[in-house]
Amino acid sequence: MGELKILYQGKWHKYLINTEVKDFVMDQAIEYILKHYPKDAIVEWEDNPYISPFTTVSELTQTKNESS
Repeated sequence: MGELKILYQGKWHKYLINTEVKDFVMDQAIEYILKHYPKDAIVEWEDNPYISPFTTVSELTQTKNESS
């Protein structure tokens, strides 16, 4: 996986990109995303970004109750 980050109007917009597809597929996906932003927007790329594990509502409430 890769993370495409675009700074637009003072806010970072982040997209997870599957890097295990053929290069032309990944290029088309990125080009499609970028065409919705101005050409002078700041773009960053991060290989293998950290993706936090899923958290369920019950896990959140259990943690909150344990800390009380």
